[in-house]
Amino acid sequence: MSKPIPLYIKREIYSSTELTGNYFVLRILDEELALKCKPGQFFELRAAKMETDCSLPKLFKPISIYDVTKVIISFLIKKRGSGTNSLSKSTTTDLLEMIGPLGNGFPIVSGRNVLLVSGGIGYPPLSYLYKELIAQNQIYWIHGGGGSNDVFPCNEVWTIDGSYGNKGMVTENLENILTEKKIDLIYSCGPIPMLKECFRKASKLNIEQYCSLEAYMACGIGSCYGCAVPIGKNDQWNYLRVCQEGPVFNAEEVLWNLL
Repeated sequence: MSKPIPLYIKREIYSSTELTGNYFVLRILDEELALKCKPGQFFELRAAKMETDCSLPKLFKPISIYDVTKVIISFLIKKRGSGTNSLSKSTTTDLLEMIGPLGNGFPIVSGRNVLLVSGGIGYPPLSYLYKELIAQNQIYWIHGGGGSNDVFPCNEVWTIDGSYGNKGMVTENLENILTEKKIDLIYSCGPIPMLKECFRKASKLNIEQYCSLEAYMACGIGSCYGCAVPIGKNDQWNYLRVCQEGPVFNAEEVLWNLL
């Protein structure tokens, strides 16, 4: 079945909320668009005022969907460069350029013992996924960040500097969690080294895993192939686009040694 064509639209920002650290949340109001969204998908976003302000970046930024209610779509964004900084300065009633929803999204399951593993800005897509899974699954969620400004609500927090929760990498206690919680499915999103380590440890127990890959995207709509990653098994593999065939992949099919 072919994918629906992503929409290009402009919407007024319904609200913009500053959080701790460099994080903020943008919300737009669109019931029809909200019905099209799935956990794990993303939008390409750009501040529309760049059309009259030449100092603003021209490229769209790929931003995961953080939450969807009946009429509101939310994006949890970290200020990391000129594109996200320009978005953070947008205020209520400013126009937002949007392309999406994009990507394949996570598979939705029921009756499973699920572990969510997120790192840094990998948190938002798993937050939306958690909301869709919690009614029909047992879920344990671990999240890691650099320090106390990079943590969000979950079951177990890890910070590299030890300023909040447990000190260390989020995958340090993974084997024990997998065994104690009788985990049979993992969803992960975060930096590539974290995803690699998660796969390395969990694959020893033959646990089904899906990961959402982060990759640099220039276009976000499959035209430039700038986000292609090696996917497949043995000699049967190819470069697939994170923005089109992903961002969610079966972790067993990612050629981690080539990333």
